[in-house]
Amino acid sequence: MLIITNNLSENRNVFIIFLLLFCSCQGEGDNKLLEIVKVKELKVKPEVLTFPNPAYVHLIESDSGQYLFYLNPTSKSLQFMNMEDGKVVNEIVFEDDGPNNMSRRSGIAGLEKDKVWATFRPHAIGYFNYKGEILFKKKIPSGEVDITSIRSNFHKELHRYGDKIFGMQPLFMNHHGMNKEDIQKHSLVYSYDMVSDQTKWYDVYYAKDYWDSGKKLSDFSWVRREDKLYISPWYDHEIQVFDMEQEKVTNKVKVKSDHINSLHYVNELPRTHEEALINRLSHDIYGIVLYDKYRDCFYRFFYPGYTDDEEYPIDKLWMLRNSRPFTGVMVLDKDLNILGEYVFDKFQVHASSNVFVGEEGLYLSLNNKNSPDYDEDHLRYMVVRFDVGE
Repeated sequence: MLIITNNLSENRNVFIIFLLLFCSCQGEGDNKLLEIVKVKELKVKPEVLTFPNPAYVHLIESDSGQYLFYLNPTSKSLQFMNMEDGKVVNEIVFEDDGPNNMSRRSGIAGLEKDKVWATFRPHAIGYFNYKGEILFKKKIPSGEVDITSIRSNFHKELHRYGDKIFGMQPLFMNHHGMNKEDIQKHSLVYSYDMVSDQTKWYDVYYAKDYWDSGKKLSDFSWVRREDKLYISPWYDHEIQVFDMEQEKVTNKVKVKSDHINSLHYVNELPRTHEEALINRLSHDIYGIVLYDKYRDCFYRFFYPGYTDDEEYPIDKLWMLRNSRPFTGVMVLDKDLNILGEYVFDKFQVHASSNVFVGEEGLYLSLNNKNSPDYDEDHLRYMVVRFDVGE
């Protein structure tokens, strides 16, 4: 508030003080609140029964229409579904034995024109064709630290650059048995050269101060823009930019949401599963990062912590963990500058899976499992854009 007096000199001094106070309030931790533009809502009834929030999703847009490529655990297959009528136009059925056994897959890792990439337990990568025939599979050896698994998802894909396939390993292998110095042994990025048949682990690690205040958990999402991978941790503000051409980190940017102020530290084992879920739910966490090629920007999701006075059974705690009560999204420009952020209403969206970008905007699932509007028979989306101004 600007206070007006009868003295011009006093007015000038008060105005200067006001500007100083205003600027101090507009520093770090004061991101712009974005205006949301709802483009449309859509509701699709799948021809084949599936989960209302598929674990792996990929939107395909072509002259013939929109198709959702997704993992259907109910039918143990990957399906291409027409977004207009819900009909399955193609299906890749997984086999449980024989040379094309997919029972040990640990994730779907990417879609190419004639193949689908995947990761396998304990730690291998490979691809199969649209008939479900495994055409390539390669074990990834450990780096400095023995790895127990390699996983993938639509926000943790394998990325091909030239002859090399780049993958991630975001988890600490021995959270409670390691110390701070061991963090710099846990390489986060590897590549496999399809020509030389060589695997390489890179000097890419969580920040050196990652455990300065306690033992934060480990995980991240990443996304590609041109020849670079953007590594977005779930328990840290800093995004690292890995250049696949130079094969090294070329930039690190602190990208902090105003709503992420209480990260989760696990210094000792929780006594019960309920305690572990409550602790995770009550703390803030970042989530999926997406790149929007149509608007040349990034979306970094986050989930503010949630507590109330209710005592929930463990199945309800799992529902709250998987479909967080509050979801927000940061919009970043191509250089990772924060354009602003937006927090959705309680239980409005589900964004820990089943989110993707299309030409019309950002697709968000309206099937938060804790919402009274949750619909297990339909895929429901809200397509939005954000008014970032100048």
